[in-house]
Amino acid sequence: MDLEKSYQQLVDRVTENYADYRAGLLLKDRQELIDGADRIAKTAEVFEHFTQKPLTEAEVAYFLNFQNPLEVAADHWESCEFELDALGAVMADAADKADDLTLYPLAADAPEHKPDGLQKFMDVDLGTILPQIRAQKTAFYQTDLNYALDTMREGAATEDPAKRNFVVIFRQSGVDCLNERDMFIAGTRSYNTCQYYHRHTREQVLAYSVELLGDGKNGLRANLYQQDQHQMAVFAERAASPYTDVTVTFFGGKAVRIPEKEYNYETIPGLKYHYGDIADTRNEADDESVVQGALRREHEHRERMPRGHIAVHVQELEESRIQTEADRLASALQNLTEPNTPDQTHFMAEVSPYFLPLASQDDMYRLFERVQSQVKQPMYIAQVEGKRGQYFFMRREERTQGQPSKPSIKEQLAAKPVPGDQPATKTNNREVR
Repeated sequence: MDLEKSYQQLVDRVTENYADYRAGLLLKDRQELIDGADRIAKTAEVFEHFTQKPLTEAEVAYFLNFQNPLEVAADHWESCEFELDALGAVMADAADKADDLTLYPLAADAPEHKPDGLQKFMDVDLGTILPQIRAQKTAFYQTDLNYALDTMREGAATEDPAKRNFVVIFRQSGVDCLNERDMFIAGTRSYNTCQYYHRHTREQVLAYSVELLGDGKNGLRANLYQQDQHQMAVFAERAASPYTDVTVTFFGGKAVRIPEKEYNYETIPGLKYHYGDIADTRNEADDESVVQGALRREHEHRERMPRGHIAVHVQELEESRIQTEADRLASALQNLTEPNTPDQTHFMAEVSPYFLPLASQDDMYRLFERVQSQVKQPMYIAQVEGKRGQYFFMRREERTQGQPSKPSIKEQLAAKPVPGDQPATKTNNREVR
């Protein structure tokens, strides 16, 4: 590998190390940050040196040995007693002595990194794409998406970054539009909703970060970033700052900051009486720098995501929706031990009520083909009298057809012995004298 490629590999690794290091700082309290200020400053200096200063071939090769070359160099720099301009000499000396190879985790020992499969989709038309995603997940309360799009259009009309970044969550019954900044303020509606889908529901939702670009003749444009609902919630919980106040801005220009517990439906009429109609509200955190640090970490993470094609993504969602339902139905039919229809003549399994409202005639055909290919028995789809929905049916005799039955004891005794087998005989264990 030539020097340029090796150096770029080192820069990529150090950049990831630095992003992880900064994410760890978000978990520390103020006193820990104050006590560690020198280390924080030196780590930043080392990162800048790695990414902006020329390195020798020997230095590049040496630091590529480590999983975290940023930590290795920062440890040397922190223990250095020379003057300020000695960082380059410290790193060259470390590479020359090579004493760290037994002290730090090596890159060769790192487990293979498996990508999470999440992608980003740049400059998409939300008015076209989000309804297509909804059609693959949200069976009920589909009009929720209209409210979400209205909220995002309002955000696109402002220059405030806090109103131009959202997280949209598609679930089986509805669509949620969360303010991204508020997700990192513990106690807000956006934060609580994010945590709910992590802790209190088993449903696998579809979540996307939305970075608005503008609203014009080409529609409401934005960058979309796939999210894992659990990873997103875990990071938000660790990085969030407590919810303390609400800043209320009125149409006359007056802004009032009040404790969040005092801002509710009972106090709002009094505020309007004194100051006029409310133009805007903003949730405030105990430490806004913590919130902004979490947002920077989130944005840096998603910038490194691979780019995908939104049309391909929507098609993959459709395939996954049908295959997931086929797997569920096939498993349900195969796990039945006795017929479960009222007349005890058929095995049956109900098509999910969340699948049917989204299914076209072609979807149902593909679902039938996939279930039958897994069960490998004749079956049909029909309704049950007195019930709504669709059911897969399989006759009792079709379930047992082709399955070898165990021969009875009488059949086993009557069977002719296989040549070479020794017939069983009763033995006499008494000793012959």
